[in-house]
Amino acid sequence: MSGSPSMPAMTDAPAPVIFSYATINVRQHVPITLDLKLPNYTKWSAFFTAMCGKFGLLGHIDGSIPARPTDRTWSQPDACVRSWMYGCIDNSVLDLAMEPGQTVRDLFVAITNLFQANLETHAVVLGQEFHSMTQGDLSIDAYAQRMKHTADALRDVGHTVSEPQLVLNLLRGLNPRFANTADIIANAAVLPSFISAHNTLWLKELRLANDAKVSSDTALTAIAPSTTSATTACTSPSCRSSPSGTNHNGGGYGARGGGGKGKGKGGYGARGGNNGGGSSHPRRPRASWAGVPAPASSRLVLGSA
Repeated sequence: MSGSPSMPAMTDAPAPVIFSYATINVRQHVPITLDLKLPNYTKWSAFFTAMCGKFGLLGHIDGSIPARPTDRTWSQPDACVRSWMYGCIDNSVLDLAMEPGQTVRDLFVAITNLFQANLETHAVVLGQEFHSMTQGDLSIDAYAQRMKHTADALRDVGHTVSEPQLVLNLLRGLNPRFANTADIIANAAVLPSFISAHNTLWLKELRLANDAKVSSDTALTAIAPSTTSATTACTSPSCRSSPSGTNHNGGGYGARGGGGKGKGKGGYGARGGNNGGGSSHPRRPRASWAGVPAPASSRLVLGSA
């Protein structure tokens, strides 16, 4: 109809969705930190590439998206991915791999080269550590985890450890108390996986700990009644200790000396016995015996009646 206002043309194209990559918490997707001292490059790379693939940014890592520094639709996502990488890498790695004006692809390649440099030297050291590893006082969990980390590090330098090798090396270094369980695992018709062998040894460790606890509780229960009965039984007069210095047979040092040849010989008293072989006349007692003064009541004064 002429003269009517024209309506804007309708299109089926959806409005662009603006997504802010800067709001993503990298720690929720990459829970480890890449470190030169830890053999975790393979694990870190798996986490990080999975995160980039989740948000459609894997092309910034593998180079499948050409670099367009002047295009904001490319430079902004690339800067966000680079900041993610900064947040999950140790400073010891960044100090060696970071350069001014790097793209994500450049930084990723530098980090990969850093961890894969001197591969053969690392392989020799890691191989020696792997084949000489023993459990010692470690738990089954800690021992298995340490061995798996070393195997992962060997894989990172191009020396992959097969599953049977990993299982047999785990059994070789076990504590002797797991010898029977190790023989059962090794003599199986089909060698179990590393996870299955670990689970079997872990259950055996729990069983040994429980047996030790039961034995300890049984020993304590057996000792407690015998101690109580011994304490209860000692109630007769013979168990009671006699007062110090008492002599029931007339021997020892009494206040009076005993008879001469009667039971027991009389001690040193204040007065000698009539038949004790001494003089019948009163004698002045010794002033002291073994440095102890005689009682005042038993002293005789010379010249008195």
